[in-house]
Amino acid sequence: MAQPIAAAFLLWMLLLPVSQALRAGVARIDATMPVGVPLAGYSARKTKFWPIPRPTKYTSLMEPSTGHLDPTYVKALVLDDGHDQQLCIVTADAIGADGTLRKLAHVKAVQRGLPLPLENVIMSGSHSHSGPGAITPEFLWEFAPATDLIVPELQDMMADKMAEAMVTAYNNMTAATMGIDTTHIYNYTKNRRAGVSPFLKPEDIDPNAALIVVNDLSGHPIATVWNFAIHGTCLGSKSLLSSADVMGAVSHFLEDYLVGGVALFINADAGDIAPSSEACHSNSTTSFAGVFGMAEELAAFRKTVKATSAARLNIKSQLVRSEERRV
Repeated sequence: MAQPIAAAFLLWMLLLPVSQALRAGVARIDATMPVGVPLAGYSARKTKFWPIPRPTKYTSLMEPSTGHLDPTYVKALVLDDGHDQQLCIVTADAIGADGTLRKLAHVKAVQRGLPLPLENVIMSGSHSHSGPGAITPEFLWEFAPATDLIVPELQDMMADKMAEAMVTAYNNMTAATMGIDTTHIYNYTKNRRAGVSPFLKPEDIDPNAALIVVNDLSGHPIATVWNFAIHGTCLGSKSLLSSADVMGAVSHFLEDYLVGGVALFINADAGDIAPSSEACHSNSTTSFAGVFGMAEELAAFRKTVKATSAARLNIKSQLVRSEERRV
């Protein structure tokens, strides 16, 4: 039996002379979940006698969170090239994003006036290991154990925040310019299997960082989409505080200190690439101060990216299926 397992998106942005101008809108919505939700990412947070449930208001198989270290956000960027091509990029400070949550959020957004079809919405979780769990019905996610059984109330809360972000970004659209480029970032990540595998060294990482730069016609930043391979594991399994972790910290530095606008993070091939101890800057607490230098590098590179209003979007969506196998 064929089962849909993922939606793969291909996006081409062709910088061609056009008469219609690009428009873009962005939104950042605080999507911090209530204290007591499970934090997705570490199996070590499971209950003592897992898989025997120990139910609380929001948890079944995981220990409940005890507070918040920093806000977790949902962000959205809507692009319209003026040629009937529109795209919405949604990011969340969470372990991941699944198809059911994407569909639910899109239904809610359409009810609030979003005209984009589901196929034109990309949803990406940052892969913070301290974001909310219990928001997907996917069997593997529920029983990993690293995310917990779905709590419909929490899934609905998250979908509401995502819908709000999408609609707000769409309504915020204004004339804009856009550019794309790549650079290399070193010294903030390491290969966590170095020392375990004889074939790997700490420096075996993916240093590629890609930026989508969106500005208004005066050159003021609207959005920075950054794509980089890193795990959100500065906070360990003993922490029960929700957090956007290291990638959230970089986005915070870009937004509030170095660039402005809204910074949206999309994870790359994180695999076994973890943040370095220098990035986490851990002592008795985790401040993430070590990645301010990373944010500075991204901000400096952003200034070199050429942006134009003559951007064309060519959006393709494909549902990838695989054969179900029983084990």
